[in-house]
Amino acid sequence: MVERQQPAPLRSNDPRATRLLIDRTTVADALKLHIQPESEPGTQPIHIRVGGRYLLPGGAEHACETRSLSLAVIDVLAPESGLLGDPVTLYLDDVGPVAGAIQSIRPDGFTLAVDVGPERRARFAARLDWLAGLASGRTDQRSDPRIVPTVRSVEVRRADGQVQSGTIIDLSMTGAAISVAERPAVGEVVTLGKRRATVVRHLETGFAVTFRLPFRPETFGLHVML
Repeated sequence: MVERQQPAPLRSNDPRATRLLIDRTTVADALKLHIQPESEPGTQPIHIRVGGRYLLPGGAEHACETRSLSLAVIDVLAPESGLLGDPVTLYLDDVGPVAGAIQSIRPDGFTLAVDVGPERRARFAARLDWLAGLASGRTDQRSDPRIVPTVRSVEVRRADGQVQSGTIIDLSMTGAAISVAERPAVGEVVTLGKRRATVVRHLETGFAVTFRLPFRPETFGLHVML
């Protein structure tokens, strides 16, 4: 029986050893790239104007508008600011309430360091992802699945306080079509039940709206009530 000879060990100055080390490094780097986790939605700032209001520690409340939003920082255009470190709560259209502390102050506003818990952070990230799609044009609200809810009657409150009865023609997470006797003007902000919305177009028997705060998928279904 002939014994197999073991290959001689590679010396450090052997070109084959250098080549083997390079190959191993290349494979390791490729594996690192392959398993790199995807970034969480909302980590990059979204440059979009979102209206709302904010509450300062003393109880003063003012209208505001965002310059940009991310999970960490919101840049706010505001007529008045508090002091550095002051706790502030923002109530933003299409986003909802966001708490944090003033991080920096400018003559025309301030930046807010966002401070939200894990559950609220997940919802906030989903909202930011939706806003990013809206800003880039990849979100077509009219393409959302539409349903006819079980309860179709709805109270329509106009901007001037006038109230009339309406009927839901159909409904999506981001908007609705409503049948009414008297149509509000396009651009008017109305309240459907408890949900604020903006009139975006007229229909033959009513009008269509976009909700200021869309439904979440887990709360949307035939049972939903406005």
